[in-house]
This record gives sequence, C-alpha cells and structure tokens, in this order.
Amino acid sequence: MPKNVLTVELKELHDLANEAAKFLKSKLEGRMKTKGTQVQIEDARTKQVKLLLHKFLHHQGLNHYRVLSQSGVLEVTPPEKHEAHPQEREGSPPTAAQTTPYYFPQAPALTPEKKRKTKPKHKSEQS
Repeated sequence: MPKNVLTVELKELHDLANEAAKFLKSKLEGRMKTKGTQVQIEDARTKQVKLLLHKFLHHQGLNHYRVLSQSGVLEVTPPEKHEAHPQEREGSPPTAAQTTPYYFPQAPALTPEKKRKTKPKHKSEQS
C-alpha cells in the first residue's frame, strides 16, 4: 500500500492537461498513475511538484494560473475573472468648445464647479 500519494488535478488546463502530465513524468522519479485529468504521484514532495507545475505554466505562457495545495491534492486553477466596474460620473463630458475656448472664441468657457468647504473641527469639539 502506498505511503503518501500526491494527487495533481489538471482539469482546468483543458487541452494542456496531457502535456502537463508528461512534463511531470519526465521530471519526477517514482510511480505515477494517470486517471483522466488527475495524476497520482507516490512519494513526491508537494513543494517540488508545485514548483514544477509553476515552471510548466510559465513555459506555456499561463503565468496568471495558480497552483493551490490542499491536504495532499494540488490543483491548477485559472486566473479569477475580475469585472471592471467603471466609475459612474454625474453629468456628461465637456464639449470641445468648452475645453478649448481659444479654438472656439464665440463659445462660453468652462467654469470649474464650486466645491463646498467643510469646516474644520475645533479641538474643543473633538473631545
């Protein structure tokens, strides 16, 4: 019965899963079994396999992929998709005539908005 078996999950690599498995087999000693997108490696150090997976991802140009380690399982995960939320602004952008009055002398110039000043708190009010 094998002592410590490290499982590597490669399903998020899709088409590159086989290449990753071959890469690991060429770099590591010890018995390996491949089941679909999982590679089971006997007597392998987690840190070493993780380093090799990072190396493989780097060579494939997948630098934003991550290798997560959880209780004897290494999983390759794609980068998280962050949706950029554009800052909502009030109003509309100024016209060309407003921002470049020297090209449009007949148009009124853009005047800056007046901002309200907040009164500074006195030291006696802060206590």
